Amino acid sequence: MAMDEFSLIRRYFAPLATSAGADGLRDDVAEIARLENGMGLIATKDAIVEGVHFLPDDPLETVAQKLVRVNVSDIIAKGGKPDAALLALVWPKGRPHEQLDGFARGLRKDFDRWGAHLVGGDTTSTDGPLTLTLTLTGKVGSRGPVRRSGAKVGDDIWVTGTIGDSWLGLQAATGALGDLSAEARNLLVSRYRVPEPPRLAFADVVAAHAHASIDVSDGLVADAGHVAEASGVALVIEAAKVPLSATGDAYVANSRADLRALLTGGDDYQTLFTAPPSARAAITGATRIGAVIAGQGVSILDAAGATMTFDTPGFRHF
Repeated sequence: MAMDEFSLIRRYFAPLATSAGADGLRDDVAEIARLENGMGLIATKDAIVEGVHFLPDDPLETVAQKLVRVNVSDIIAKGGKPDAALLALVWPKGRPHEQLDGFARGLRKDFDRWGAHLVGGDTTSTDGPLTLTLTLTGKVGSRGPVRRSGAKVGDDIWVTGTIGDSWLGLQAATGALGDLSAEARNLLVSRYRVPEPPRLAFADVVAAHAHASIDVSDGLVADAGHVAEASGVALVIEAAKVPLSATGDAYVANSRADLRALLTGGDDYQTLFTAPPSARAAITGATRIGAVIAGQGVSILDAAGATMTFDTPGFRHF
């Protein structure tokens, strides 16, 4: 029987994660040290593969930026700020090395933006696709990283930014959206190639107010499900409150099926978190989309209050 990503982790790798900071590999980051000033040092690792996470003709400058941002989003969602990075570059044989100029330019641009710096890594070659991995460390306050497992009954559910633009961008890049103006296509494709996580300062909001938090990478529905499972609660989300861009609104107008695609498409790299109602006045830069109740799983309600059904909650790695 085929196993999903999380079953594989639980069976083969979680037994090896014996430190308390690893949290049984149930989260996106590990706390690897407690610093003398009381802050915590956390680490995350994400990989992106040509043909899976980016398209073969994507400019390598934007590929580098995406590599940084898929890791930055994990750090911010835990209430942390990025720090040191380690890069693993698996370069296809026969691909011109001169293309690394653009890749290095993208790394520099995003390291500068997010306050990170490269400290090492590894390079090798392959007969397969371009494969990139970044290990990113970050610093969190004395509370430590905000885990998926802290959601409480009565909490509000919040999400930053807009949802679905990256999925729309992938459709635009592959010609699946039909006729688009050059301006509209370029805008959408740019959101797929270079996602826009929350600003660095939002990590302070998460650290101060969130009970549970996760970055939206596999899809809003899937990642809300990870919070529900880890916390032992149910999350109820009102679809009409999920923030969409103007392009997203136009695309899904009068079409529930298309809305489902945006809610499950993934690659948004926004922060989904829960917080007590008492924090509402202090939370800016996010949209309140639902509530935490007793139970299990995730329910997405349409405008009439009916529970929506989904063929799949999000991207599946296996």
